[in-house]
Amino acid sequence: MFGKVLTSLGIGGATVDAVLEDDRVEVGGTLKAEIRVKGGTTAQEIRSARLELVTHCLVEGPGGAKAHGDIVLVSGEVAIGQVAPGEELAIPVEMDVPASAPISIGSTRTHLRTRLDVPGAIDPKDSDLVEIVPNPTMTAVLDGIAQAGFRLVETEVEYDPRRRAPFVQEFDFRPSGFGDLGIEEVEISFAPAPGGVEVLLTVDNRGGLFFGGGERAARIRIAHAEASRIDMASELRRAIDRLR
Repeated sequence: MFGKVLTSLGIGGATVDAVLEDDRVEVGGTLKAEIRVKGGTTAQEIRSARLELVTHCLVEGPGGAKAHGDIVLVSGEVAIGQVAPGEELAIPVEMDVPASAPISIGSTRTHLRTRLDVPGAIDPKDSDLVEIVPNPTMTAVLDGIAQAGFRLVETEVEYDPRRRAPFVQEFDFRPSGFGDLGIEEVEISFAPAPGGVEVLLTVDNRGGLFFGGGERAARIRIAHAEASRIDMASELRRAIDRLR
């Protein structure tokens, strides 16, 4: 809410709220909000409201360096204009969430950040927490790898604006049982695919006295229509064992 911010700046007493229809949205879905404006005691100019869906996450940069930072997933701007005393406006806003957007898990957090362009004001802004949730196919994979005996330890996001899907979220799992002591880590990431998702599965094997370690990877295509009928834990277990 911006009410207190605008009043304290002495720009006419208008209030501007960005109200989310639902603070949960599925990857590839549509985030719906409403910009609500209520005029104060005098007419005033509020040129526009700019909305940005921003993810704060662990980002891998050039050379493999990692640091927490903000990535703008999608943005848009809504014109408002002159607001008369006591006038009330409600402006609907829709933002399409990328199908490759990072989901809200681990240290990855997403906010809807709203900035106002008001003459004479110092960029009034506010943010609302938004939970980006996986689609059912992604959920089945994440649940399946947990059932196969692996626990999530970290997520990080690779961002490359030159790619068709610029956001790649990596999920790092460690074995939770003694039967997988030869595995250092299992990593999965998702990519949108027609009618489903593509899973990149990477197994990082420990080296030993009689065998070498290193990473081995495979790509698995899963159709949305088939995901609920697959024994995902068994399928992932077989794929992991093939990469050992």
